Amino acid sequence: MKNLLRFPLFFLVALLLSSCWGIPNDEDVPTENYEPVLMTRTEFENAVKALAPKEIVKSGKIYIKDNLMFINDVNKGFHVYNYSNPQNPIKISFIQIPGATDLALRNNIIYINQAVDLVTLEYNPVGNLINVTKRIKEVFPQKIAPDGFSSQNGSNKIVIDWIPKN
Repeated sequence: MKNLLRFPLFFLVALLLSSCWGIPNDEDVPTENYEPVLMTRTEFENAVKALAPKEIVKSGKIYIKDNLMFINDVNKGFHVYNYSNPQNPIKISFIQIPGATDLALRNNIIYINQAVDLVTLEYNPVGNLINVTKRIKEVFPQKIAPDGFSSQNGSNKIVIDWIPKN
């Protein structure tokens, strides 16, 4: 008989305590604070260009190879400097490559992560010319927002950056 009384009592206590957990209110639900900057695959691949020097917006990693210095402008590309005189580096150009955050150099080949792709290119600082020699598509995952959210953007769209929502 005691066992029969324990079950309803346990059920009643569990029911009363469940209100403590309740439904989360709006403050408990995580919100997306960023929105993705998207490009189509065609725009993305055609956006790699050598441009005139410009100001750095958000600097990232710095790389030095021989007489060249590369400074990443996060998710925008790389600023290239003549570094033959480290006391006075001279701006040469800006390599526009949307979604880029990292670079590796070996011999005269530059390896860049362009958002989801791995791109190799040759750069000639004398004529400010670049030549994309290879692109391996979808080597890296899509970029994730700083608050941890990801974008459901379709198969032809690539996230190149995240900007704060207004």
